[in-house]
Amino acid sequence: MSEAQTTAETTLTQWYILRGEMKFGPYEYSALIHMIQTGELFDYNYVWAPHMESWMLLGDIQEFSKDRLARLIQSQDHLSGAFIKRSSPRIDCDIDVYAHNDYNFFDGKCTSISDNGALLLLNDPLLLPGQEIIIHFRGHGTNNPSGFNVKAEVIRKNFTKQRLNVKSGLHYAVRFLQVQKQGQDQIKKMILNTK
Repeated sequence: MSEAQTTAETTLTQWYILRGEMKFGPYEYSALIHMIQTGELFDYNYVWAPHMESWMLLGDIQEFSKDRLARLIQSQDHLSGAFIKRSSPRIDCDIDVYAHNDYNFFDGKCTSISDNGALLLLNDPLLLPGQEIIIHFRGHGTNNPSGFNVKAEVIRKNFTKQRLNVKSGLHYAVRFLQVQKQGQDQIKKMILNTK
């Protein structure tokens, strides 16, 4: 089956969400994409559609894989309009970070960054959307020569197959609340250097 046929079938499918014992739906595929982006639906939520044998974790369903969603964003398909447009360019990176939430200290990596947020792989599975954390981006190399600190809010967490060790397995999307001036300058420089 071609990608276009699969996309057409997915968009016609009615999807349902399980929250506790309550079932919600039906929803269009584009509505679920919007819920994922706004933090209303996570990889660990169960969903079902008529073509599935049973309820499954959203993160385990091919139609919602990161690769599939990335291809839809790039396509000229009518679904590309379902995605929230980023206000700032985002780049892939590999920056070591330390973070704390006033209770625990943990380490990890920043895997992508923009002027207003980042995607982090952290050694702490217990952070929740809405929590504030302090992140120290460690200095290294020419793009990030000196470290800087950021106050951020966790806006989403997603399961990932990428791991730092047995404790990690979650990507945290964070929105920057405060960034040190030197950090703002370094992030802009990193983005300019990748264009």
